[in-house]
Amino acid sequence: MADTPAWLSSGNDNNAAAAGGGDNFEMTTGVAASQQPTTPTVGSTTSATAASSTEAAEEDLPRMILTMRLANMGVAIALIVCSVFVMVGIPGPSVFVLAIYATCGGLLICCLETQLKFLRVIIAVNFGFLFNSVWRFLFYLLLASVSWSYQDLFGKIVAGCLCGCAVFNTFVLCRYPSYRKIRERIAEEEDKRIEARISKEVKRQAIQQVTSPTS
Repeated sequence: MADTPAWLSSGNDNNAAAAGGGDNFEMTTGVAASQQPTTPTVGSTTSATAASSTEAAEEDLPRMILTMRLANMGVAIALIVCSVFVMVGIPGPSVFVLAIYATCGGLLICCLETQLKFLRVIIAVNFGFLFNSVWRFLFYLLLASVSWSYQDLFGKIVAGCLCGCAVFNTFVLCRYPSYRKIRERIAEEEDKRIEARISKEVKRQAIQQVTSPTS
């Protein structure tokens, strides 16, 4: 058999080398592509950060609501006591009327923070401005100005506390848009606990009446 020409053998060798080189190039490219680090997009990172911050805020909201309720109850009771002291002192007609108004305002805040079901519905229908950050802020400032007009040390202290509560209430209402929803959920849980306690007490009294000997 005749030997293969040199130019044919060299051509086959070159084609094989080229084919082998192509395979190596594809393998190298695939490995390099697989080793490239994947970087998260800016949009996904931003949305994840926003979601985590929202969850943290929602978890912190019940504690903030409890703190706000205690502060509002405390300053409302102080306002009522201060106004009653002013009325007992028999001031002028204008100051007496302002003291009555401040007392009613303090009672309204107390009724709002007690979270009783029937009071909550009445306040939501007739005094819905208390759930608005701006109007609640103005209402607290109005009560603070009335307390300041008493011209005594206790009244000025109560006025300062009212201004502080006004700022804190506005911060909570603006910082947590879902305040009203969470507040309603907490109120419903409190209603259930109260109803369960009343039902338990009624059952206990009924059992005592049944088991007690009749005279």
